[in-house]
Amino acid sequence: MDVIPILNFISRWVIFVVVAYKFTKTKEKGWLLLSLAFFLNAIEPENYVIKPLGLQINPAVEEVLIMVNAFLIGFILLWGAIHIKKPTSDVNDVMYFAIFSSAAYIWVFIMSTSELSNLSYSFTLKMLFPLAVYGFANMYAAKVLYAHVPKRDYVAMLFPVGMFLLGALNLTYPFTRNIEWFAPYGFLMGAIFRVIMAIGAVKFVFYPITPPRREKRTIASRNFYLFTNPDEVRQMFPNLFSENNVIMITRKDPRMFSMENDMLIYWITKIKEGIIDDNPRIFAMSPTKIDILIDLVTKGLKQGYNVVYIDAFEYLMLENGFESAFKFLLSLKDRVIGENGTLIFVVSLDALSEKQRKLIEREFTKYE
Repeated sequence: MDVIPILNFISRWVIFVVVAYKFTKTKEKGWLLLSLAFFLNAIEPENYVIKPLGLQINPAVEEVLIMVNAFLIGFILLWGAIHIKKPTSDVNDVMYFAIFSSAAYIWVFIMSTSELSNLSYSFTLKMLFPLAVYGFANMYAAKVLYAHVPKRDYVAMLFPVGMFLLGALNLTYPFTRNIEWFAPYGFLMGAIFRVIMAIGAVKFVFYPITPPRREKRTIASRNFYLFTNPDEVRQMFPNLFSENNVIMITRKDPRMFSMENDMLIYWITKIKEGIIDDNPRIFAMSPTKIDILIDLVTKGLKQGYNVVYIDAFEYLMLENGFESAFKFLLSLKDRVIGENGTLIFVVSLDALSEKQRKLIEREFTKYE
């Protein structure tokens, strides 16, 4: 029994299911578009729709369908990657898509003419543009996803690495398709790259967060507070860290906090990334990876942590701009409330402009 089709079938559906699950958790357009692209890639209509129905594709339109399929999935992948990279697309993005989609539309018509179809190298010529779009779309999406992988998480890194290699392999297909000795190796490499993607995708989405060792919850849930310095927090909640399971997002040296407290600490720094210590659990995180951070905090809340303490907003604002940092803060607030947690936000209001201060004070209850 040939194992390659089985590997292809399983890995395609694993990738789709994992990415679709990611969309259900984030509700972000980028992940929805990637889910659609991976779904279209997984269903393989010719093998799993047409043949089971006892039908056969007309050979005269087969190459046209390959071109349309490559263009369609490639453009969806690109659009999804752009949305993951930045929340909204700008006019230039739309303009480029309009140009390339128009070019693809015209390409399909020109390549369907009888004059070009009769050429000995017609398949290579027809597939140059569509598979270039599909291949580079995979490689670009891989580049975007690679930026979302925590450093030193080599298993999660397999997702974008496998995707990049698959994209590069597809670029060669117009030239290698008719090379008989290479074809089996090409299909084998494609299956291996998809399996690599599937393994990495599972780790990429299901990043492990260890639950707190014991249940603690003394602070009222579904509240959010604004403090201008840590002393105010200690005054209002003297036993905050000892009597609650706290997720901390901080710029301070994490080793200064008590080892006895059951905390999950995200140390915002450029020095290093990854797991620093396990008691307490300390993760070093780049200030620009706020999308990863929001997912990790959400997972921590689902595991039983009930308070999120953040005192690194000024640094996040410096590295990402106020608008992005503020959107992160609002998303964090929504996630905390959605999981019946409490958000404690410490920021020096003097570091903000009047407009920025008003936006924050409108969203948070200031400690008096």
